[in-house]
Amino acid sequence: MNINRVFLMLVTPLFLAACERDRIPDLCEDPAALCVELHQGKSCRVERTALIHAHGQHASAPGDQSDYHLIQTLQQYRNCLAPWLVIKDPQHQERKNDKVEVVIQAKEAITQLASRTAQSDDPYLLLWHWQYQSSHQAKARFIQLAERPEMQQPELQKVLAAFLLLRNSQAAEQALHHALSLYDQNAAIDTDIIATLLTLYIRERRYQEVWVWSRVLQRLDHSSTISLDRMNAYAHFTASEQQSMQQDVERILTQLKAGNYRRG
Repeated sequence: MNINRVFLMLVTPLFLAACERDRIPDLCEDPAALCVELHQGKSCRVERTALIHAHGQHASAPGDQSDYHLIQTLQQYRNCLAPWLVIKDPQHQERKNDKVEVVIQAKEAITQLASRTAQSDDPYLLLWHWQYQSSHQAKARFIQLAERPEMQQPELQKVLAAFLLLRNSQAAEQALHHALSLYDQNAAIDTDIIATLLTLYIRERRYQEVWVWSRVLQRLDHSSTISLDRMNAYAHFTASEQQSMQQDVERILTQLKAGNYRRG
């Protein structure tokens, strides 16, 4: 049974609704079949609408990206409705039954799509299979893809570093610096990347790097609770050394803002 058939099983037996009721008139013109409520009521309305959009995208542009988007929205929709399964109030039994059926069918759709994408090398699908299917094979393939063009994204390099951190700290460090080098000019930097670098440097007692990157983190993330006094306690540096390291801080910040960071 393919995923499109499973999705039709998910929506067809349920209640049809006017598009205005679900506030998604753009989906009602072409194709009209997408103007469907997956369940009754106001609960999980955002997730329901997102799922209809994802299915429309999947139907019009099939491929790894739309597979990933569809399986993600199916998961979110199912998770949103799941709390209804434990409702025991008789007054809400009919509404519960409606959602129970939808949750079961959504789970079946996820299972079918997971099976179909199990051999994909799309990095986001590999991460999904690792996260939700505990597939060590998917995790290993993700790591093997490190040099592929589709992996050249900061968030993917950050995940790669997390996988490598305990078994190959040098490769993890390289991935974190590479992640920073992938940001465009004036982009919002994910400061978790820098926090992970700090964790690595503290563990390896590389205190000059700790001094430099703790100050980079503080400048980029004003909400950070990092204590510079605590960082300074790891090692003592002369005024001349601190002046030189402060120049490194300014260089890194300038490069990150300009979108041309390169490891010094």
